[in-house]
Amino acid sequence: MTAGVHRRISRRFRSDRGGISPFILVLLPALVGLAGLAYDGGNLFTGRREANTVAAAAARAGANDLLEASIYAGSPELAPSAASTATGFAFAQGASAASARRVDVDLIEVNVSWTVDMEFLGIFGVGAQTVSGSAQARALQGITG
Repeated sequence: MTAGVHRRISRRFRSDRGGISPFILVLLPALVGLAGLAYDGGNLFTGRREANTVAAAAARAGANDLLEASIYAGSPELAPSAASTATGFAFAQGASAASARRVDVDLIEVNVSWTVDMEFLGIFGVGAQTVSGSAQARALQGITG
């Protein structure tokens, strides 16, 4: 082998060409993971807000289910079906689970669970997450006059 050929071969093995590839291979999953945390974290935040909104609306629907006689008597009282009205409303809005209970004769409390799919972090094996929200509503007497 001549000296010129030997120098070209040794330069080729000492060059930095292709040295960035291992760096990218190590860095890319970390960048995808951070992007996934940002994207799916935003989805979790939105899902929690949606669960609270649905819980509040369901509580209001339950609080509107009143005994007719109590309205005429001037002291509104929730009907026995108020809890099922509230949970039915929550399920109609897409809640994965819902429960409601009468706290007082005119107060209802609703808890709602919402499932959020992890679209980006699913690549790393993170499954769907459940967020929850709760709200209370009181039956109100209208203004007479």
